[in-house]
Amino acid sequence: MKYYHYLIALIGMMCLVTGCKKTPQQIFSEQKSGVVLICNKFYYEITLNDTHFYFSGLDEDGDFSNLTADLSEIRQNAGVLNGTGFFIDNKGSILTNRHVVAPEVDKATVRKNMNAIIMGYAQYIEVLQDSMNQRYQALQAYAQDQVYTDYDGNSYTSMSQEEYFTINSELESLKEQYRQAQQIKQQLQENILNYNFDVKLHSQFGIAYDGSSVASWDDFMKTPCTLKRVSQDANSDLALLQLDRGVTPDGKYIFTIDETNIKVGDKLEINQPLYMIGYNHGVTLAQTTSGISAQFTSGTVTQQPDGNRVMYSIPAMQGSSGSPVVDDHGRVVAVNFAGTNGSDNFNFGIPVLRVATFLK
Repeated sequence: MKYYHYLIALIGMMCLVTGCKKTPQQIFSEQKSGVVLICNKFYYEITLNDTHFYFSGLDEDGDFSNLTADLSEIRQNAGVLNGTGFFIDNKGSILTNRHVVAPEVDKATVRKNMNAIIMGYAQYIEVLQDSMNQRYQALQAYAQDQVYTDYDGNSYTSMSQEEYFTINSELESLKEQYRQAQQIKQQLQENILNYNFDVKLHSQFGIAYDGSSVASWDDFMKTPCTLKRVSQDANSDLALLQLDRGVTPDGKYIFTIDETNIKVGDKLEINQPLYMIGYNHGVTLAQTTSGISAQFTSGTVTQQPDGNRVMYSIPAMQGSSGSPVVDDHGRVVAVNFAGTNGSDNFNFGIPVLRVATFLK
């Protein structure tokens, strides 16, 4: 009996030092409260001198979506992104991916699109000028046809005085319209963009918890967040949000990122089981009759980690970006950030060492 107690004590000490394995259900039940659904409502602002344009993103062809010069209009038609994040301290800090909270747009593409629009307007003005020119020439030809000469060489017109003044007035008006059109066209061509413009991202963030009711953007804004910082490392797609209230709510699981995680993350092996808690496909798949519900997915390590990424066979979809990836002890070993084209079953995570470096 004495040895039995010693054995129990020894097992308990080993669990404290190395952590005990947990069932998938145990991991999910314990940790899901600390995983949140992020909503980012955003738009971009283009500034050229004192001129401002706004758009909500680029479509599949790389063209502007909802381009406008009206600020109130773009706020009504802003872009919306969903992603996943998780609490890492008691101050309301939420770790997620950079591309979830600060989606980048290629400045060269913006320049190309703006220049295409400018040239399109210039070409439209040229079409108007051609139309004005044709009308001008037709009026001149008509007026010339009404002129006749008598035997003494004197010229006369068969037009009435009223018709003469009407045609002459229209000719003068066409000349002025043509001049104004030429001036506008020249101004447009002078405004062809090089890189003398700025593109700024405007975002608002809100989150929702597992089990909460989400029907609209307003539900996310019941728990607003602020972007604290994003990683400047191209290989670390990471960002940090913080609840505006500055406190992690009671009862929400807080994930630990420490030396233990780093050691575990450095020793991942091929075919080692890994688990992920996240919101695949955002609100769409999360909605249940009991509010939104996070998904628990599993897989294995499928490629030897190289320090920049961890590849695994955990199924993932858009919306799961920023999800915690844990081992069978529930320890964070990576942050999900990308997938392979053409497959949902080969995805990548940012190694915990890079996560720890970002958080320092």
